[in-house]
Amino acid sequence: MVSEFEVPKEGDPTLDKYQFHWLYANGLLGIIFTFCLLYTSLKSRRARSWLYGTGWLRSFIADYGVPFLVVVWTALSFTVVASKVPSGVPRRLVAPLAWESASLHHWTVIKDMGKVSLEHIFAAFVPALMVAGLYFFDHSVASQLAQQKEFNLKKSSAYHYDILLLGFMTLLCGLIGLPPSNGVLPQSPMHTKSLAVLKKQLIRRKMVKSANESIGKKASNSEIYGMMQALCIEMDNDPNNHSVVKELEDLKDFVLNGEDKGDNNKSTFDPEKHIDTYLPVRVKEQRVSNLLQSLFVGVAVFAMPAIKMIPTSVLWGYFAYMAIDSLPGNQFWERILLLFVRPSKWYK
Repeated sequence: MVSEFEVPKEGDPTLDKYQFHWLYANGLLGIIFTFCLLYTSLKSRRARSWLYGTGWLRSFIADYGVPFLVVVWTALSFTVVASKVPSGVPRRLVAPLAWESASLHHWTVIKDMGKVSLEHIFAAFVPALMVAGLYFFDHSVASQLAQQKEFNLKKSSAYHYDILLLGFMTLLCGLIGLPPSNGVLPQSPMHTKSLAVLKKQLIRRKMVKSANESIGKKASNSEIYGMMQALCIEMDNDPNNHSVVKELEDLKDFVLNGEDKGDNNKSTFDPEKHIDTYLPVRVKEQRVSNLLQSLFVGVAVFAMPAIKMIPTSVLWGYFAYMAIDSLPGNQFWERILLLFVRPSKWYK
């Protein structure tokens, strides 16, 4: 964000937009757009707990509010354009189009590999080993965070298969001069969390419907819980249902609590209010979303004219949001926070 106050390396200092007063204005606008996008994005992630709006609208904002806000703040950045303001204020993303010559020169890197001398090849082993170690570490950490025990994943991780694919893709990208792909943080664990939320919504909707139907038939609390347990086991699709029964013990205790107190307290269980707290964590395990993501990245090449309209300061705010949103649930971060908590509060 500090770079918004400076002339970029490829910029011409003699241009009007790089004069001191316009650099200062660009920097102030950068601060505004960065923190506005960061604040609104963090608020949109909590939209499900808002008191306003319908349920589907709040869910839509919580799931897709961040990219929508990037579009909104990009549109607002054009409102500062006036007749006396240079076109480079606020500063926007600079990138050559896919069909321009500046985007094609690195594709010929494989033709120049034969010109590399032998001593340079051996010298490249040192940075190559460093990059390989970095990629291995980055992928390992991303895999561990995306497949934590708390997610209760049913399918195997295919960790070694992913490493094999990563090696082939890194080799291919190096031969054609493209940046290699790798397991990224915090997007990988965030993707698993979003799939967990999706599965939770599906389980919740069906369990609430089953509970309300049982209540409408004036069923006992034990019958209500039995229907919900059977539904959860059916959706889990696991021959070993002991883990599901164990995870639903808290829900069982709460639902049957009314029967222990007598018939007059049967109404204490409200499916709409109480099921959320006791739902087991499940993840919609699939690879379709990853495939679609890769396809959309390829399609985004043709969207570069629109992407170049995004102010760089909006991107700084988006990157800051991605970093902050990855902290909750991160054990390393939570252990750091414990350093500032009084020992008497550690177990509360």
